[in-house]
Amino acid sequence: MEVREIIGNLHRIVVCGVGNEKMGDYGFGAYLAEALLRAVENPNFFPVNCHDVPESQAGMIVRFRPELVIITVPLEFGGEPGKVVVADPWEALDDVPEEFRFQLKVTLGHLKELLPWTRFVLLGCQPGSRKEVTEEVKSCVRALSLAFKDAVD
Repeated sequence: MEVREIIGNLHRIVVCGVGNEKMGDYGFGAYLAEALLRAVENPNFFPVNCHDVPESQAGMIVRFRPELVIITVPLEFGGEPGKVVVADPWEALDDVPEEFRFQLKVTLGHLKELLPWTRFVLLGCQPGSRKEVTEEVKSCVRALSLAFKDAVD
């Protein structure tokens, strides 16, 4: 699925990047949020680096009043490193690495309660290494940041 298809005709978009930058590929969501902060200049597009504590940014996300929240997170679905999937966040929670799962589940529940009109999508990237950022994940972050820039700027 392409970024334009994920976004559709929605205008106020949050990208909630979840990941731990000290854990190689498991920093995927945080890396993508940082890349988007540099690449995209649309004031209706709000990338947030939540690191490994998404609950810490819930207030900012709610105040932005998004139509769409895209959760970007490493996702252990058995694909090749750097492979991306788009999923329903609640259906994909079992594939979220354990160190992020509980916080993400609580945060999603809280956000859904406070933003009932908002659509939620999970954009997951298969990690390969906890010790380093693989070229596959680096390429994935670069390609996604360009695709988001193209779709929203």
